[in-house]
Order: sequence, then structure tokens, then C-alpha cells
Amino acid sequence: MLSNQMTQGQSMVGIFWLIGDRLILDTSPLSEAEPYGDCLGHPTSHIDYWTAQQRFGVVSREIEYEELPRGRVVFNKKTQRFDLYADRCILKRKAVVERIMEAMHLPASHTNIGTDGQFGHYKCLKCLEDSCVCEDDF
Repeated sequence: MLSNQMTQGQSMVGIFWLIGDRLILDTSPLSEAEPYGDCLGHPTSHIDYWTAQQRFGVVSREIEYEELPRGRVVFNKKTQRFDLYADRCILKRKAVVERIMEAMHLPASHTNIGTDGQFGHYKCLKCLEDSCVCEDDF
């Protein structure tokens, strides 16, 4: 079981993108996460948040949400662990993963890190076009 400190809203679930070296995050404290199957997750989808950011001029209207490396953090109620799912272009950059974990207050000892496996939701345009030179060494 996770400590009270981690479950009192300090650790976060959410979505994120990497634009060059810039991280864009939209997060919720674990205490406000919404149930989704065996997990607790952030209520806002990638597409909804990206569209809002385009309206506000934060990101270009010329770039679709799925073109850039992105990911998500959920909390698995069964395993009592966080799952950080991300594009390989993010996972190969250990410093970026550390920035995400720090920003979301994720405990390393209770966080799984990887792709979303067979579903392949988190593949940027470069990875989809097979022009990504990412390695599976994360």
C-alpha cells in the first residue's frame, strides 16, 4: 500500500507532451482522479486538452495532438503502482522521464515506466512513419 503522503493528492495522474525540450503537462492530484477500469486516471483526454491549448494560442493550430511525443500517467488500483506510459521518443531520454516524474511527484519505487504495449496509442508521427531512431533500451 502507498503511504498516506503519496495518496493525499501530492502524486499526480495526467497527460503530457514533449515539444523539443518543452514539457506540456495537464495533471490531477490522485485524490481527484477518475476511475477507469482497474485504474485511476486524469479526466481530460489528450485531444480535448490539445484543442483547448490551440484555442488559447499555447500550441500551434498546425500541429495535431498525436503528431508529437506524448504519454499518460495512471494509478493502478490492483497493483497500487503508477504506470507511466509514453512514446519511445520520450522514454529514451532519461532526463525527460525524470522531469515528468518530478513534476508529477511520482515515487520511483512505485512507478512502472514503459510504452502502452500492444495498443500503441503513444507513437509520435516520426515513430508511426518509422523514421524514429528510438531504442527499446529504457
